[in-house]
Amino acid sequence: MAPTQISRFDQVVDEITQIGFNLHKKTLVDHALLNAPHVKKSIKELPPLKGKKAQSGIVISAGPSVHNRNSIKRIKESGYGGTIIAVDGSYIASLKMGLIPDFVMSLDPHPTRMVRWFGDHEFEKNSANDDYFARQDLDVEFRKNTIEQNKRHIAIVNEYGRQTKALVASSVPRNVVQRLEESKFDMYWWNPLVDDPHAPGSITREMYNINHLPCVNTGGTVGTAAWVFADSVLKLPQIAVVGMDLGYYHDLPKEKTQTFYELQAHLKGADSLDACFIEFEFPLTKEKFYTDPTYFWYRRNFLELLSLSKSLTFNCTEGGTLFDEKLQCVNLDEFLKQHA
Repeated sequence: MAPTQISRFDQVVDEITQIGFNLHKKTLVDHALLNAPHVKKSIKELPPLKGKKAQSGIVISAGPSVHNRNSIKRIKESGYGGTIIAVDGSYIASLKMGLIPDFVMSLDPHPTRMVRWFGDHEFEKNSANDDYFARQDLDVEFRKNTIEQNKRHIAIVNEYGRQTKALVASSVPRNVVQRLEESKFDMYWWNPLVDDPHAPGSITREMYNINHLPCVNTGGTVGTAAWVFADSVLKLPQIAVVGMDLGYYHDLPKEKTQTFYELQAHLKGADSLDACFIEFEFPLTKEKFYTDPTYFWYRRNFLELLSLSKSLTFNCTEGGTLFDEKLQCVNLDEFLKQHA
């Protein structure tokens, strides 16, 4: 990669924090205010884990490898008895495989997209003129028959929701809270740590003053937030992560990446786009993946948080860009066999 490309990529990565903060800061406070009357319990009030549930856990994130590697099916068929923490984007996929997570975590404040992960009563309205999922949806069945699949999702979440504890950020939109309440999830709340709560004008401090909920460093993404929860709240001694790609398979067109439109608008010129995608070779398989500034920023955040962890973490994603000398990449079946 040419030096000019590296510097341009790094420049955009360094801008991600402020871009995201400016985009969401009003919404975060607005949602915290709307959700405050619905807060009954915080994550501090979770009952302690016992037996095998306290010995290890698996965080199921929603990267493309979850489907490509059949990760959920393999976890289910192994009879794994540890703690399962799904992010919202992998929750329904888990239920469809007969795997009922112990926890599901939701974080994103987007007003129309996130409710889809629990079944959306206003699906057609919320998906109109929005190709976010059509560009990258991993659920082929859903792409083929979205309306009927959405109805199935509503029914399956209504049936099984009460068996899972929901870890709900104060930032989530009202329609997500309504679906969680409707499906009778056992809900435990928290605040995302989005800035220094001791700094003047802190948004985190403003949210805390509204609801007095504990604040959790999310690393910018729900998958990292779920791992932080497993490490810092549940204090699981061993944690595996799957679906934590933080990048894209080599053959995916750039225009189908998650933040392509936002990146295009930010750069204001197609000639700059190529400089904002860099390639990685996954160490276990030598398979090629690539990432963009947003996912690279998530990757950096995860590795920084990992350096503070007391748990032993294994990346069992079997692909993607998340690897480092501090993070051991192992085959998922190997981890499952060790914890059979």
